[in-house]
Amino acid sequence: MKRLLVVDFETTGSHPRQGDSIIQIGAVAIDDGQITDSFSTMINPGQVIPPFITQLTGITDEMVADAPSLEEVFPRFLRMLDGRTFVAHNASFDLQFLQEALLSQGYYAFDGYVLDTVELSRILLPMQNSYRLGELASELEIEHDNPHQADSDAMATAQLYLHLMDILESMPLVTIQRLQMLVSSFRSDIEVLLRQIEMEKLASLPELDDTVSPNVNEESSMWDIYRQLALRKRPEKLTASFQRPDFGSVDHKPFVDRLEDVIGDEGTMRTHVAGYQRRDAQEAMMHAVFQAMQEGSHLLVEAGTGTGKSLAYLLPGIIWAKDNQQQLVISTNTIQLQEQLLNKEIATLQQSLPFSFSASTLKGRGNYLCLRKLEQTLEEPVEGSSQELRLVKGQMLTWLTQTSTGDVEELSMPPSGHLFWQQVKSDTGSCLNRACPWFSRCFYFQAKERAREADVLIVNHALLISDLQAENRILPPYEVAIIDEAHHLEEAATQHLGKQFTTTQLLFLLDRASVDEGGVVPRLAEELQNWLPAISDVVTGQMTELKKLSSTLRDKAQQWTQLLYTWASERAEETTDAGRETVRYRIESFSGKHEKIRKNTKKLIDAMSSFAGYLDGLLRAAPADEKPTFAVRSLRTDLQGLVNEWQKVIELLHFFLQEHDPEYVYWMEVESRVGRKQVHLSAALLKVADSLAQPLFAQKHSLILTSATLTVKNSFSYIMSRFGLDQLPEERVKTLSLPSPFAYDKQGLLLIPADFPAPGKENDQIYLEAIIQGCLDVVLATKGRTLILFTSHSMLRIVYQALKERLADAPEAYTLFGHGIDSNNRSKLVRLFQSMERSVLFGTSSFWEGVDIPGDSLSSLVIVRLPFTPPNHPVYQGRADLLKAEGKNAFMSMALPQAIILFKQGVGRLIRHHLDRGVVVVMDTRVVESRYGRSFLQSLPSYQIESGPWPTLRERIEPFLSMQSLPDS
Repeated sequence: MKRLLVVDFETTGSHPRQGDSIIQIGAVAIDDGQITDSFSTMINPGQVIPPFITQLTGITDEMVADAPSLEEVFPRFLRMLDGRTFVAHNASFDLQFLQEALLSQGYYAFDGYVLDTVELSRILLPMQNSYRLGELASELEIEHDNPHQADSDAMATAQLYLHLMDILESMPLVTIQRLQMLVSSFRSDIEVLLRQIEMEKLASLPELDDTVSPNVNEESSMWDIYRQLALRKRPEKLTASFQRPDFGSVDHKPFVDRLEDVIGDEGTMRTHVAGYQRRDAQEAMMHAVFQAMQEGSHLLVEAGTGTGKSLAYLLPGIIWAKDNQQQLVISTNTIQLQEQLLNKEIATLQQSLPFSFSASTLKGRGNYLCLRKLEQTLEEPVEGSSQELRLVKGQMLTWLTQTSTGDVEELSMPPSGHLFWQQVKSDTGSCLNRACPWFSRCFYFQAKERAREADVLIVNHALLISDLQAENRILPPYEVAIIDEAHHLEEAATQHLGKQFTTTQLLFLLDRASVDEGGVVPRLAEELQNWLPAISDVVTGQMTELKKLSSTLRDKAQQWTQLLYTWASERAEETTDAGRETVRYRIESFSGKHEKIRKNTKKLIDAMSSFAGYLDGLLRAAPADEKPTFAVRSLRTDLQGLVNEWQKVIELLHFFLQEHDPEYVYWMEVESRVGRKQVHLSAALLKVADSLAQPLFAQKHSLILTSATLTVKNSFSYIMSRFGLDQLPEERVKTLSLPSPFAYDKQGLLLIPADFPAPGKENDQIYLEAIIQGCLDVVLATKGRTLILFTSHSMLRIVYQALKERLADAPEAYTLFGHGIDSNNRSKLVRLFQSMERSVLFGTSSFWEGVDIPGDSLSSLVIVRLPFTPPNHPVYQGRADLLKAEGKNAFMSMALPQAIILFKQGVGRLIRHHLDRGVVVVMDTRVVESRYGRSFLQSLPSYQIESGPWPTLRERIEPFLSMQSLPDS
C-alpha cells in the first residue's frame, strides 16, 4: 500500500445504476508518502445537472457543455489507478460509480485494495466532532478552497490520508496489533494497511533477547504500556502535577487596590489580554461578589449580555479564596461550559494575575472510563460482534494513546457506542479501588485527586445537585461557590433529585446478565470452577437455575414493555420538542381493566428477585477464606456491580408502578417519530425549593448566583421562591441587577405584527400561512442570516418544509438548517450556519439560549410563539395543582415568569457585541393583545419597539439593517 490514488467524483446523483453520471473527476497520486501527481477534469454527462447538485457543487450545465465525455478521459484515469490502492472519503460512494463506469465501457471491475478515509478517521481521530471532509479539513488546517468540487476534495482527502498515516506510524506497536484484530470485517482494507505498519515496526526493532519485552523502547518514550494496553504517558510522580501552587504571603492591600493592580490602566490584564477595556457594570459586580463572600451572604446577580460576568465573578472569587486559603467551586449548566471556562477565562487569568493558582474540572463518575472493564471487554472474542461495536473498541484503543482525562465527552462515538459505554464506564458498585491493577492509572481517581488539590474547581449543576444527595460526598468540602447560568438550577434539581427509568435500560440489564457464552455470568462460573474444582457442583447448580429462569425472564420483560408501550402510546400527547409524547399517570390509573400492568410489573419484580438470588449464590459459591485469582476477583466485582444495579431496577419498578409517593409527579414518554417501542418513566419532586434551601443555601458560607436572566419585571422574587432563598433571613440574601452596556435603542428593532392571527393549532391553515409568509418575508429582507425559534418540533418541520419549497424559486440560493432535520448537533448547525451565505437556522428549545453568533452572520431573529411550557406537561401540571391547592394562580406565579425568562434568553441571541445590529420579529400577537403581554416587553432591554400591520413593518427591516453601524467606542 505504498502506491495509492486518492479519488473524488462529483456526480448528478447517488444512484449510478439508475442513470446518475460522473460530472467531475479529481485524482491525486501518492507514492511512498509523497504526493507525486494529480489529475482533474470536468465531464459532460450527456444529461441535465439537477439544480440541487449545482447548488451543492457550483457545477453548471454550461461548465460541462464543452467538457470531454467519460469515455474520452477514462483511459488516462485508469493508467493512474493501475496497480494502486483506491482511496476516497466515503469510498463506497465513489467505488460504486467507478465499478459502474468500468462495466459500462467494457472494462473489468476494479479488484484492488480500497481504503476509506472516513473509516480511518473515525478510528484514528476519535475526538473529532464531525467526520465530514470540510470539517476535518478545517479542524486539521488542511487547505480546502472549494468543497464539493472533485479536484479540491481529492487534494484535501490526500492531505487527510497523509495526516492519518503520520498518526498510525507514531502509534505504539501493541495498539496497532490490537486494532488489527478489530478491523477484519470492515468494508475497506484497513487490516492490510495495519499489517504493513506492524511489519515495518517489527523490522525496525533492535534484536532483543527473549527476556526483554519487544515494547521496551516504546515504553520508555511517550507511551505507558501496561497489561498489553498503551496509554498516553503521564508524569511519573502523579502528586507532583497536582501540587497546589504556593500563593505566597497574603497580600493585605484593600480589595479595591488589588483590583486596580489587575484591571487598572497599568494592570496585568492590559498586558495579557489584547483590547481589554474596563466596564463599569463588570467592576460593580466584582465588588459585590467580593463583599458577599466577605460578609457570608448569598448574592443573586443579573448581568446583561456584554457585562463580562465570567471575569466579574472569577477575579474576586479567586482573590477571596487566596486570602482565606479556601477552594472556590464554580458550577455551570453544561459540561461544554465547564470546558469553555477552564480553557478560556481561567487560562486568561492564570496568565494575568500576579499570583499563581490551579484549576480543574470534575464530572460525574460515569463520565470516566474504567480501564479494568475496557481491558476485559477487549479480551472477549470479536466474532459475532457488530462492525459498529468493533469500531467503538478501535476508537477507544486509539483514544487511550491521546487522552489524559479518560472523559467520555472527548469521544465521538456511533449510537451503539453509548450503550457500550455503560459497560466500561467507572462506577462505585464495580470498583476494586486499591486492589485494582489499574488503580494508579485510574482516570476517575486522578480526576478526584486533581479536584481535591485545585484552587478553583469547575463542576456542572448536575454534579452539584447530585453531591447534595450522595451518602459519600462527591465534591471536596467547600464553603463558597459561584453558580453560573443559575436560571437552570431548578431544572437541574428537578432532573437530578427525581428518578428516571427506561424499558431499554431493563432489556440492556438483562443482556448484561446473560447466561450465554461470553457474558460476565458464565465467565465467572468458568473461572470459579478452574480456580476451585471443589465448588464445581455448586456453581453448576446455580448456573442450571439461572438458565431456566433466563429465557422466561426476558419474555416477561418484553411482554411488560409491550403492555406499557401500548397503554402509554394510546394516551400520550406531544409536550416536548425531543420527539417524545408524554402522559402523566398515577398508580390509580392502573385499576380495573388496566390492572394487568400492575400485576405484570409484580410478576416481573418477583422473577427478577428470584434471578438475583441465584446470581448472589454464584457470588457466594467460594469459601470466604480462600484468596481468589485476579480474574475471579475482577469478574466477581463486575457481577456484584450488576447485582447492585439489578436491585436498583427492582426498586425503581416498585417505585414507578407499585406504590405512589405524593411528593412526586409521575409520567411516561414514548418515541413518536421512531419505530422503537420503548417507554421512558420519570418522576420529579413537586417542590425542589426545600431540597435546595437547607442542604445548600442554609449550610454554605456564600453562594453567588448569576445569569443574564434572573429577574421578571425587574424583580428577583420569582427566582428566590423557586430556589427556597425566601426561606432564609433577609440579611443573608442580596441582589444586584446590572444592565447590558449595549445601546439596544440604536442597535435593535423589535417588530410585532398586529394583524397576525392569534396563535392557533398547527392544522389551522390561516395561522400557518401567516407564519410561513412572515418568516419568508424576514428571510428575503435580510438575505438569510436569520434564526427562527420555535416551541414545537412539529411546527418547525412544517415551516422548514414550506420555506424550502418557496425559496427554491428565489433568484439566489438559500440554505436551510433545521434542528432535528439536518442534524441534532446544535454546535455543528451553528457552525454551518455561520459559514454559509444566505442561510437560515431553525431551532427549538436548546436554541433559545447558549447560542452565540456575533457579527453579520445573524441579523434577524424570529420568535414564532411565546415560550410557555405546554400546559399538559406533567411537571407543570403537578406543580400547578400544588399551587392551586395553596390558593395561588399557577399561570401568574409559575407559567408566566418561566416564559418571560426563556423569552429574554431567546431575544438575547441577537445582539452579542456592541457593533451588532439586528431585528427581532415576535409573531405572537398575545405580546400586545393580552393583559400579561406587557410583562414580556417590560423585561427586555430598551429595544425600539414597533407594532402595526405586517406589510408596513416588514418594510422597516432592510433600511434598519443597512443603516451605518455604531462606531467602536
